[in-house]
Amino acid sequence: MASQWRVNGWGGAGLEEEGEGQSVVALDELARRAESEVKKRLARELHDSVAQILTAMVVDMENFKHDQAERESVVRKVDDLQGSTREVLSNLRELLYELREEPSHDHSFVHRIRGLLSSFESSTGIRSKLSVSARWPAMLSAAMAYNLYRIVEEALANVRLHSGAGSVDVKLGSADSVVVLTVHDDGRGVLRVGSSRRPGMGMVGMEERAVLLGGRLDVSSDAHRGGTVVTATVPVR
Repeated sequence: MASQWRVNGWGGAGLEEEGEGQSVVALDELARRAESEVKKRLARELHDSVAQILTAMVVDMENFKHDQAERESVVRKVDDLQGSTREVLSNLRELLYELREEPSHDHSFVHRIRGLLSSFESSTGIRSKLSVSARWPAMLSAAMAYNLYRIVEEALANVRLHSGAGSVDVKLGSADSVVVLTVHDDGRGVLRVGSSRRPGMGMVGMEERAVLLGGRLDVSSDAHRGGTVVTATVPVR
């Protein structure tokens, strides 16, 4: 009986240790999830309260430089301020990537842009073409894919509403450590070279998205073909 009791005793101890081990694993998983949720909430707060403000500052400074184009010393000083702000924004962006624990991500960007253009052509009758460089990344970060998609979407909205264009070309290119997204229509042009008119909210929104990714947005008129060229140049993370 004593021997049997010892066997049962050891068996019970083993089950108890196994249960304790499972509890520790469950607690570790719970702690990991709680930490991940705190990081994501902090990332949202930093994005909404800091990153967006810095982004808007860069855009506002660009508009201010436009107003002060004839005052070279002022433009140079604002350039320096923009550079410092972009550097802070870049560091913050890296921190946001770490806090969000984002995977490395979107394989469907080109497919979704192709679908966007197909829907745009069907609804507007404006011929749409997509060209993709062989060097275009096979996958993009979630943030880059989302914001570049929105830039194309907003650019197409401008083409539909303002350009009077018959065709629009979207090009996805890559050079060195950057990707280059171009939307080129053959319409009357949204902005004229030398115009003093400020860009509309759509243009500002596109510029903010490019700046948030650490890049820049350029809008120009094509003197030969006509229309507007929207170019977003964004570093590959």
